[in-house]
Amino acid sequence: MRLRDELDGFLRLPRNFFGISPPDDGDPDVGVLGVPYDVTSSYVPGCRFGPDAMRAATDSERSHSFPLTIGESESSESKPLTKLISLEDIGDLEVMGRLPEAAMVDISEAAAKLASHESCLLFLGGDHFITYPLLKGLKRGRPGRYGVVYLDSHADLYEEYGGYSLSHATTLRRLIDGKLVSVKDVVAYDLRTALPEQREMLMKEQGVPSSPEDFSAKATALADRVDFIYVSVDLDVLRPEIVHGVSHPESGGLDMATLTSLLEKCFRTGRVRYADITELNPLVDKAGLGAIAARDIVKSILAGFAFQKGLN
Repeated sequence: MRLRDELDGFLRLPRNFFGISPPDDGDPDVGVLGVPYDVTSSYVPGCRFGPDAMRAATDSERSHSFPLTIGESESSESKPLTKLISLEDIGDLEVMGRLPEAAMVDISEAAAKLASHESCLLFLGGDHFITYPLLKGLKRGRPGRYGVVYLDSHADLYEEYGGYSLSHATTLRRLIDGKLVSVKDVVAYDLRTALPEQREMLMKEQGVPSSPEDFSAKATALADRVDFIYVSVDLDVLRPEIVHGVSHPESGGLDMATLTSLLEKCFRTGRVRYADITELNPLVDKAGLGAIAARDIVKSILAGFAFQKGLN
């Protein structure tokens, strides 16, 4: 036994997501998998260190497990997440530094295996490329009609970017062209840097939500026609003043209260099965604000899974 193993149990609480324990047996309510991959990042690489930074920020010593109350006028009387769900940290995939074509195979294969279990899944990136192989694997492991909620400052609808078809900037195009999801089953919000033709591509089917209220209506309609919803959160959807520790920051954006409200609306549909958080770059997150934002998004997603568990 390592000395650290001996001391950890005596001097400090276990390092886990908000102190949430795994189940005594069987599948956890939520599984968390890190995908430390950023080879396709075209601006500032470093997202491969994102999963570890998110884990550190969600340490049970640094943050309690009560759900967030951002934007609420009164204190929440919710139970702590430690009493509501079980969680297993699956670890990280060993894909760092691999070419996209090879990483694609490993990521999708891992997702397919995990999809055969009953757990909901949260994936920690990594750049936004990872969403494509993850959804490809999930759909193979658990067939059905999937809807995607895409929260991002970018549309990621390029046919190719820098000469490459597999990129953080082509993710949504690959999902649609690969028939993993129909364009009418995509609810994308913010997209403040999207090109006109990219907006037009989405507008042809159902349009880009123009407000949080419009988003809520479209998310509810999406849930009525799909089997599963996959929620993908790119941290650059937030204003750079809030989270500047991302690889591709853009002016403008959402505040945290709006983002957590959008996530709550998604989970109230009862259809969210999978989610990811991408583009945290610890190499430029000097003040740790990006990791704090990611921590709170993780907590919002876990609270959403807990809410859905209560519906069953």
